[in-house]
Amino acid sequence: MNVRGNRHHSKLGIKTLVICGLVVSMGACLGGEMRSARAAGPAPVARLAPRPAPGPAPAKTTLDGVYTDDEAARGKAQYNTTCSACHMEDLSGSGQALPLAGDAFMDIWEGQTMNDFLELVQGTMPQDKPGSLTADQALDVMSYILQQNKFPVGKEELKNDPDTLKGILITKKAPAASAAPSK
Repeated sequence: MNVRGNRHHSKLGIKTLVICGLVVSMGACLGGEMRSARAAGPAPVARLAPRPAPGPAPAKTTLDGVYTDDEAARGKAQYNTTCSACHMEDLSGSGQALPLAGDAFMDIWEGQTMNDFLELVQGTMPQDKPGSLTADQALDVMSYILQQNKFPVGKEELKNDPDTLKGILITKKAPAASAAPSK
């Protein structure tokens, strides 16, 4: 009986050691990531997605079809040349290059305007040559990103007009339906 008890404790001890080892390893990895993030400066989300200034509500959203297929096709070519090395061909991101598709993209850009997006893309990208994209190139890349995020296509291209772009809200949320009048 004593032998069985020792084996039981021995198996329990090994399981405990393995679990503790995994927890310590995960902690070390997370600690390294946190130190890397602190060394890199403020969180990318804070840098990349400025909160909009108070003002009139945007007149359109990205659900209204604000880019064309031609614009997105030009944007894909430009993206592959200047963006895909860091943000990856599938827009999944890598390292400090944030994902440009899916929930991760929407977590950053939901509620921002297309003008906010243009200012970031044109002013800070590509990271090795910030500000080297023309407004038209940046708008094309943004159109490609919208297309890859499955926003509907429209009939007019995005225009380099800050007032118009400030009037386009990036959102995947349908506008709230107006309440039916009560009788």
